[in-house]
Amino acid sequence: MRGTLLLAILATKSSYIQEIEEPIDRPSDIPDTLQWWITPEVTWRVRTYALDHDIHTHEMRGLADAIRLARANNEKNYGDIIAVQHQFDFTDCTDKRETDAAFSAAGLEPRLEIAAGRFAFWKPDDSKYRTQSTPG
Repeated sequence: MRGTLLLAILATKSSYIQEIEEPIDRPSDIPDTLQWWITPEVTWRVRTYALDHDIHTHEMRGLADAIRLARANNEKNYGDIIAVQHQFDFTDCTDKRETDAAFSAAGLEPRLEIAAGRFAFWKPDDSKYRTQSTPG
């Protein structure tokens, strides 16, 4: 699976269900993320919530210049809480050597998960992320 992962690691830990958001204040805290999986055919927006391992996904098709749009969206809506942002361009995200090398070079644990061949996203910890709430 070829694609680009734009990964914004946020300076927050939150729960959509409980409607709480707290700052990351210890190195052991698990952060929230905002991620974009971008291919020529489809773009997925993936938001993870650290406190309850909730995940929200949204599929978009026909976006021109999706990377620029994703970066602009991140800055506009999350710029004040983005701790760090990385861009990974994978020729094959199913190649563990390729993904491990990319994440290691960025100083991140290589925890790429592929959701049923639809999109790839990075997990900030080893827990299982699943949709538990629906944005309103």
